Amino acid sequence: MKMPAQIPIMTLPNAILFPQALLPLYIFEPRYRAMLKKSLEQQRMFAIAMPGAHTRPRNIGGIGIIRACVDRPDGTSNLILQGVSRVRFTHFVQKEPYYVGDIEVLETQGNNPTQVEAYAARVLQQVNRLHQGGSLDNDGIIKFLNELTDYEALADIITYSFIEDVGRKQAILEELDLCKRLRKVELALKKID
Repeated sequence: MKMPAQIPIMTLPNAILFPQALLPLYIFEPRYRAMLKKSLEQQRMFAIAMPGAHTRPRNIGGIGIIRACVDRPDGTSNLILQGVSRVRFTHFVQKEPYYVGDIEVLETQGNNPTQVEAYAARVLQQVNRLHQGGSLDNDGIIKFLNELTDYEALADIITYSFIEDVGRKQAILEELDLCKRLRKVELALKKID
């Protein structure tokens, strides 16, 4: 998928967009209604980032594509944004009424297959332990996760689905080394019970 060089950014304090995740959003603020209109007319993409200092977006966020959008009579919209990639905002070219940034697509690094498999096995062991203990009760997703061999997707799906602490989620989003990312997921899962 071709990524735009610049992307509009929605800053949200409690939402983090991971690759492959589906994020439902209710768009009601006038600035984001304008952003959505422009996004739908162009590439159907925008980014989600947590606010940093002075409400400026954090440097790393998630870019997503609008998969479905329903306009409401009052001018608001409900939509589903599907995560596509981690991105770094290298420069903000617009601040008002919403941020627009130049982006760098971030690729996962450190893929030593033996180490990655070992960390993924530990993460799955933790997920299965939590499931058996009743802390995670979605049989369908647990079965899917145990069959998944894309360990990058495994880390992202588990983080998005089960980890509630947004600070931990942001740290996992920002981690490019897959072994370290899986280790952070494992530690975050240990905090659940």
